[in-house]
Amino acid sequence: MVYSANIPPTGAVVSESPFVRSLEVISMMTDWSVMAAVTRGTNYLRDLCETYLPQEPREDDDAYQTRVDRSVLSPYTSRLIETAAGAILRKPIHVEGDPYWLDLIQNIDGLGSNINEYARRALVSSLTYGHSAILVDYPAAAGAMNLAEERAMGRRPYFVHVDAPQIWGWRKEPGTNRLLQVRIHDYDVRPLNDFGEEQIEQMRVIYPGRYDLYTLGQEEVEYTASGNYSLPEIPLVPIYSNRRGLLISQPALLDIANLNITHYQRQADLIHALHIAAMPTLVLEGWDDTTGSATMGVNYAIAMQPGNKAYYVQADATSFEAQMNELQSLESQMSTLGVTKLFGQKFVAESAEAKRIDQAQSNSVLSIISQELESALNQAFEFAAQYVGIDAPEITVDRDFDYYRLIGQDVSVLTQLNQLGKISDAMLLEILRRGEVLPDNISIEDEMEAAGKPAVAIVEDAETTEEPGPDLSSEMTPNRVDKLIELLSR
Repeated sequence: MVYSANIPPTGAVVSESPFVRSLEVISMMTDWSVMAAVTRGTNYLRDLCETYLPQEPREDDDAYQTRVDRSVLSPYTSRLIETAAGAILRKPIHVEGDPYWLDLIQNIDGLGSNINEYARRALVSSLTYGHSAILVDYPAAAGAMNLAEERAMGRRPYFVHVDAPQIWGWRKEPGTNRLLQVRIHDYDVRPLNDFGEEQIEQMRVIYPGRYDLYTLGQEEVEYTASGNYSLPEIPLVPIYSNRRGLLISQPALLDIANLNITHYQRQADLIHALHIAAMPTLVLEGWDDTTGSATMGVNYAIAMQPGNKAYYVQADATSFEAQMNELQSLESQMSTLGVTKLFGQKFVAESAEAKRIDQAQSNSVLSIISQELESALNQAFEFAAQYVGIDAPEITVDRDFDYYRLIGQDVSVLTQLNQLGKISDAMLLEILRRGEVLPDNISIEDEMEAAGKPAVAIVEDAETTEEPGPDLSSEMTPNRVDKLIELLSR
């Protein structure tokens, strides 16, 4: 679906139906369309070819469709989003509190997802659209008289993930950010006859303490259900990557997405041009056959009059260098801009102290959205705690993005320095903990005392038992030796 951002000339949306988007939502829809285009893959873009790969003047329909079919999207933006989510959640979310919560986080959405899986989906959505939201729900147990009976019957709060495009409108208390109404759009798939299915468009209108459910039929809106819940506030918690207001945002990677669209268009042009260039055209100079046709092939020959010529014409390969250079330039822009925006880092030589100061002052997307995620999860669990009547847990999301995963070569250098007496056993183990060779929660003193053996032996044991992870930091570190020196100097 392509989101349209056409605002009525009056600047107003008037409707008696809940199935209408607010002006704030309409203003964000163009950006959502761009982000959907670069994150949903090649086939999605081909289906929207009239928007993102327009037909050239005097290009016939068959030639245009052929060009569209050859186009391929390079998924720079979607890979960047996945990298960002992975960097934030490279360490599991820490939950501390009542054992009730430690059990709940193993299936936080009621669909089998643990808290880290759920958070990853929320992060990807927030980075894609600018924000997403957590709706904390708690279905009442039929026949239960009190909270204890509800628990005994297996009733529990759960988190519902809400994408930004699902929120069609809201109302808030004047002068505050307290929500008085939220409209959430979705689809319900229901069985039809023995084997069929039907998709029902529905709108959930939520108020403090109650909700209404509407379905959109073929001819009219139907009021289908209503209910109450025990909270005095609407339990909807936004997670922003680039906030502009209450439930208003702009995709944090929109500029990279626009570059990605341009890259897709230029690459499609180049692929098409290279295909044409790979098919040389036969020229028959002086050909006067009235039939206007000639047969070519292995077992055919062309009879020609004296003075006539036959030759192939083909585009010079150097004519494509400008297009190739433009593609490389776009790729470089996306890569550099992506790392700078996400991590708040530049490809320049800096001292260790300068890097630490820069990191502390960074307003990178990773720093912002990790704080947003932590705050949102804590707020969501506050709502969940109100449902069940116990203290909410404390949620912590790791925000150490200036990490450096050591590889085998690094470990070998460090262990040699240890054996030569250049660094102590304790320092070696501490560096390896920071470099994620050893577990983050390891106690250096306890480990050495319990093992009764040198640090090198502890490292060897860890290397044989730990599965090495990907080195996500290699692109952000110009020189591994400099990084090792920095680690040693801490």
